[in-house]
Amino acid sequence: MKKGEFKKFLLSLYKPVKLLTIVMIVSMIISQVFDVLKQYIIKGIIDLPTIRNFQVDDLYRVMFYLLVVIVLEIVFFYISNITRTIHVLKRQTPYISEKLFKNLDKKTYSFFTDNYTGKISTAINNINSDIIDLNNRITTGFVSLLASMISSLVILYTINFNIFLTAVILFVGIIITRLVYFSKSYLPLVQKSEEYNREYNGVLNDSVLNFTSLRLYSAVENFSKTLKHKKQEANMYKNRASKREFTYGAFANVAYFVTFLSLIIYSINLYSKNLMTLGNFIFFLNAMISIKSNTTKFTWSYIHIGEDIVKIKNSYELLYKNNNIEDDKKEDIVINSGKLEFRNVSFKYNKNDVFRDFNLEIKDKQKIGIIGVSGSGKTTLVNLIFKFYTPQMGSILIDNKDISNYNTNSLYDNLTYVPQETILLHSTIYDNIKIAKPDATNEEIYNAAKKAELHTFIESLENKYDTIVGERGIKLSGGQRQRIALARIFLRNSKIVIFDEATSSLDNNTEFKIQKNIHKYFNGQTIICIAHRLSTLQDMDKIYVIEKGKIIDFGTPDFIIPKYNNKEFMVEDF
Repeated sequence: MKKGEFKKFLLSLYKPVKLLTIVMIVSMIISQVFDVLKQYIIKGIIDLPTIRNFQVDDLYRVMFYLLVVIVLEIVFFYISNITRTIHVLKRQTPYISEKLFKNLDKKTYSFFTDNYTGKISTAINNINSDIIDLNNRITTGFVSLLASMISSLVILYTINFNIFLTAVILFVGIIITRLVYFSKSYLPLVQKSEEYNREYNGVLNDSVLNFTSLRLYSAVENFSKTLKHKKQEANMYKNRASKREFTYGAFANVAYFVTFLSLIIYSINLYSKNLMTLGNFIFFLNAMISIKSNTTKFTWSYIHIGEDIVKIKNSYELLYKNNNIEDDKKEDIVINSGKLEFRNVSFKYNKNDVFRDFNLEIKDKQKIGIIGVSGSGKTTLVNLIFKFYTPQMGSILIDNKDISNYNTNSLYDNLTYVPQETILLHSTIYDNIKIAKPDATNEEIYNAAKKAELHTFIESLENKYDTIVGERGIKLSGGQRQRIALARIFLRNSKIVIFDEATSSLDNNTEFKIQKNIHKYFNGQTIICIAHRLSTLQDMDKIYVIEKGKIIDFGTPDFIIPKYNNKEFMVEDF
């Protein structure tokens, strides 16, 4: 991570609320200044009877000033808090959610395969919640306490320079040493604790998501112990940090008590010699007690701000550091033809060769089938087309353009992929189809469902297109989920459409109808169909047989299907 990148990121989270943040902070400072001024006026009220020619009208006048100050303190306090809890929150957290989620579009395929789903979502949620905490600590903690302490010290200066100087040395010394101690001894342990907490949250979310499987395999108890162990590790570092902070706090309190006692004796001596008024003496006591309390709160506020920043930084490093698609600045690919070519491609996966000097040319609007046993490289071939992986050698060309030279997202605008395992959003059937074309009309969505042989089924449901499919589409059968995926491709107009066992969960009759619709409505697209059920490839122009990353045979369906009809082709792949 380059120096200053995190700082820029943190400041970017305040982009939509810059002015509001200034209002929030300045209002809190003014409120605290009025709070100290209130104490100063009370000091003056105590000393009023000692003033020559004192009259009751003087008391009314000073009380009026006091009431004005109290009202202004309350007004600015509420301005700050209303700005923070309503206006800043309303604008900032939705902006952050959008910003972080859009950033996921820049991550490589390995980012999602190497990290828990719960770990990623937790990081996004944590930045939102930590920013809310940070705003709260900055205004009601750091800024307000600092303003209050400085105001109190300024008034102490008007009372007695020696008391002022001693108080400055004491409290500034406590703050500086405490913060240095915090940075060196406390913060690293907190950071370590947060790393373990993030890991714990990832395991927890993953376990809950797959709880049924854990129960079926009687693995709940083992995972409970794993969660317990990870939480204990997180707590261990946090406890160490807390012990160090409390140790320092004890020494700081001893220093404060000795200094305060000395100043009390000194102030009483001044009062006895009529060098200090009773009001000044009382204000001195209140100021010293208040500053002591505020100093402790201020340092803890600083510590908590540091903790929030550590948490945000940890989440930032997960979401932004490494595993990025390095093609944001590359030009968008413009595809006029669905021609696709693998040219001398070599690719290793976990040190194992999948392809070595692999060549394949698919013509524009050609329909080809790909078959092969488990581990032959069928799915890896698809992953390379979508740039989920990068070949170590060779190139992949679409419309005679090397896809490595172009922006990844623009590539996806020209491809449609229908996987064997369809993952649906926890939303309506309508929304799950519309995801393929966000600006689609109702008519377009209904037509897509009809082409996928899905419309009649949807109309039979109580809520029709508004039916909620459940998490990952759990309320639907495998075949129904696949038909929603197929409806998406009918809605989306892409140059190249790739089917990866896309009809494997369908009954023969439905599969036949959909295959018929695919060939009817996709005459202008290049079709790549990976299958283990050879009957699904009957209408392909050509079928390729892959084994150990090599094309060992190819030909028309009439030639390939009879030849390999008795050979079993498994779905599982690299």
